[in-house]
Amino acid sequence: MDQTQTPILDALQQIERNKVHGFGAPGHHQGAAVPRDLQRALGKRVFEADVITPKGLDDRTEGAHVVQRAHEIAAEAWNADFCRFVTGGSTQSLHTALAAVAAPGDTVLLAANVHKAERAHALAVGLNAQIVPVMIDDAFDIEHGVAPEALTAALDAHPQAKAFVVVSPTYFGVTSDIAALSDICHARGVPLICDAAWGGAFAFCESLPDDALTKGADVAVYSVHKTMGALTQGSALLARGELVDRQRLWMAFELFETTSPSVPILASLDVARREHVLHGEEMWTAAIAQADDLRRRLAKVEGLRLLGADDLPAGSDLDPTKVLIDVSGLGVSGYAVDDWLNEHHRVSVGLSDARHLLAIIAPGTRGADIRALAKGLRACAKALRKGTLSLAKVGEVPPLRALNVEMAMDAGAAMFGAVEQVVLEAAEGRIAAEMIAPAPPGVPRLVPGQRISAAHVAWLRANRDAGSFFLDPIDPSERTMRVVAETAAEQAIAAE
Repeated sequence: MDQTQTPILDALQQIERNKVHGFGAPGHHQGAAVPRDLQRALGKRVFEADVITPKGLDDRTEGAHVVQRAHEIAAEAWNADFCRFVTGGSTQSLHTALAAVAAPGDTVLLAANVHKAERAHALAVGLNAQIVPVMIDDAFDIEHGVAPEALTAALDAHPQAKAFVVVSPTYFGVTSDIAALSDICHARGVPLICDAAWGGAFAFCESLPDDALTKGADVAVYSVHKTMGALTQGSALLARGELVDRQRLWMAFELFETTSPSVPILASLDVARREHVLHGEEMWTAAIAQADDLRRRLAKVEGLRLLGADDLPAGSDLDPTKVLIDVSGLGVSGYAVDDWLNEHHRVSVGLSDARHLLAIIAPGTRGADIRALAKGLRACAKALRKGTLSLAKVGEVPPLRALNVEMAMDAGAAMFGAVEQVVLEAAEGRIAAEMIAPAPPGVPRLVPGQRISAAHVAWLRANRDAGSFFLDPIDPSERTMRVVAETAAEQAIAAE
């Protein structure tokens, strides 16, 4: 196919050249009824492009197949058999992928560090989610991918599993050995779904890690908006091979996708695909050079330590555009350093936690951005050493290895049954009735039905006090937790 084509963008430009006298949605009618202050903030052309797909981007029956042609071209670009552009982010793509392989009550295997999206879908539809342990780097206290032997053990324990979901690359840029994992899955007829949200560009640059689909993944989900230049919420869902029923995948997509998808997001996905096919090697070679420059600059800063290829487990690879910075040597909280950089140097990193910062380099990153981050961290480290700067320190944080996953009762029963609110310090031994997923990276540390250990309480308290943001807590103050009422918990456990 002609990868220079952009069917969605072309159709959109045609609409703008030949406007329609519309009597349907959207009600602003291509910007005719937009307040001036909003126009000044966003520009009128955003609204001119905000049309619907039938009787807008295409005809009433979508007979020109504008979006469908864009999907076919994108599938070829990623060397896949199936593609759908998704406007609800990779959360929606992952819900779709799981719905295509597992029915309510079915067992699915989820890597321990999956995003809250996978756990939310399992909870909402009643999947039996079984957790596959991930490798933990104790030196950096971060999670990596799944070792082949861990997957084999999980499949032995749960031979009825309908799918396995792995995160590769992780938020920190570390891949799993997808070829080995897919071989293990396929030997048992189990599809491998790869949450490759941060790996969409891998297929377009030789210096990046291997793309998951080329290594045997049956389904891959890419957040094209994260690094590839699409508008926020732009995701791509791709499948390859015969193990996943593509008709069911298509049906699942239609179930979850809105009937009014954002055409600006679709157009940005279409163009991001074209630009990567034509210029991906050049774009990402330049981005890698920027990342290398940042690493060289930060290596000279006393108190900082960077994750490198030598730190990875066997079979893993590192996306060089993810620069993980361990700031524990400075003796202060990573959250505090993040806030200080933002306030004093107008620098915003992709992630901060109790001991890390993560700088995400993309084609849009400029040399001035690299210099600003390096300058800010140098100034911070120097001021801390001299004692002219005081930032929040971190209390005793249990290592991730201590956060065991013990499911004490059915997740749905915990979520929807009788509950009560208790202070965090009194939650030890209770059963969680809400999901706690500090963001980013949005990996749940507790889910409904999980036993809350002393380590969980200590970890959550230390991170809360250091400045963490717990995604979607029932109590925004992060002082209390929603837990299963004691009587309900006793009854549920007795019934099991």
